[in-house]
Formats: sequence, C-alpha cells, structure tokens
Amino acid sequence: MRRTVVYAHAAPSPRRVSEGDEAARYCDDVYRDRLPPAGPARWAAEMKRASTRLVASHTRAKPKSTLPLPPWAFEDAKVVAAIRKLPADYQHWLRYAYADSREWADEQGVTVALWARFEPTLGNARAKTVKGCKGLAHLAAQCHKSRKNSGKVIHEPARLQELLQITRANWDKHWGPRWHAMHGILNQLDREALEALWRITE
Repeated sequence: MRRTVVYAHAAPSPRRVSEGDEAARYCDDVYRDRLPPAGPARWAAEMKRASTRLVASHTRAKPKSTLPLPPWAFEDAKVVAAIRKLPADYQHWLRYAYADSREWADEQGVTVALWARFEPTLGNARAKTVKGCKGLAHLAAQCHKSRKNSGKVIHEPARLQELLQITRANWDKHWGPRWHAMHGILNQLDREALEALWRITE
C-alpha cells in the first residue's frame, strides 16, 4: 500500500513508443535523395507554382497530438482522492511520508499528531523535559519518514545528545526510551493510515 501511495503522487506518464531519445533529423543532406528525379530546381518551381493556386486558407488550428492517459492514471487519482477523505492525522502522514509533500501544514500536522499521542506518557515531567520532548518529536517525524522511504537514520543518537545537551548516560536512561517510544507511535500511525486507506479503496 505504501508503494501505491508513492506512485499515485509521483509516477510519471510513460513516453510514447514513437518518442525516442534520439534527436529528430531534419537535415536536407539526409533526405536529398527523396527529391523528384527532375532535380531540386524543377521541384522548387513546381512547389511555387502549386502554392499560387490556393484561394483560401485554413484558419482553424490544426489538431495537436495528445498523449492519452495511461491505464493506471484513474487508479492514481482514486487513491489521491481517497486520502482526502481520511482523518486529518492520516492525511498529513501519508502526504508527508510518501507523497514527499513540501507543505509545512503536513509536516506540522504529523508532529502535532505524534505529540498528542506521546504527551500523556510524560506524566508530571518538568517544563524543561517537556520542551525537549517537543523538539524531539519534530526530529522523530523527520527521521521516521526517512526510515520508511530509504531505511536511513538521519538523526543519530550522538547528535541528539548534543542538541539536548545531555550525557550519554542520561540518554540511555531517559531520552533514548522516549525517542524509541516516539518511533513506535509513528509506526502505529503509519499502520493505521495505510489500513484506513486500503479499506476505502478496495
């Protein structure tokens, strides 16, 4: 289902068979052998004489060649429309994670959804801890998106320790479990969103 969402937003239409990668050749030297046997001068004269016999001109624009939609274009449109019918949290996640959305509303929406699920686990944490967790939630959303699409971890624990200004021991005891808990929440959000999309597109 992840691949379906990605292709629905990003898959290009195929090229026509007649559209090769080579540049078209319009050199007279190549096609000179196709001129009438009488020679170029006679051919040019005939063309000039024939052109003077025109008594009217065609003013309507010539029909242009159009590239028909590929068979799966309608299925892609169906998936995109179905995403818009999902709850806001699911919409934000699917567009942010798989449609490569550049809209701040989607990235912010994912972070807000994550925080809404994670905040109750903090209990009576100090204000400084809550502030640090809010920043960590945004980084977790970015990192989880990268994990789902490329398997790469873009925010390493060592760098997070520097940003939070904490020791390795503090990370291992307190912040590491919080970081992993956020990824668990995002994984659950991902599963819920894909299942909801599957139910309304089948």
